[in-house]
Amino acid sequence: MKRFCVAIAALLALSGQGITASAVNKDAEPRTLIVTEGGSKNELALAAGETVEFCQSGCFVTMPNGDREALTGSETIEISGGVAKIK
Repeated sequence: MKRFCVAIAALLALSGQGITASAVNKDAEPRTLIVTEGGSKNELALAAGETVEFCQSGCFVTMPNGDREALTGSETIEISGGVAKIK
């Protein structure tokens, strides 16, 4: 019974970690994404070579070229040459 309780506790701890989207800036200059999540709009500045996690429960992202995409929270945005691609 003790093993069962430990297994349940471990499962609950792992499920508490949210799935988040991430953005990687592979450019040599900073890039900015506009993230709209829960009705709140924020600028997400990425330095050259930086990777950030965001968007825990779905959001809209405006890319550097102005395109807007909906994310569920499990995607990776890769910015290279000023162009963002969702993977």
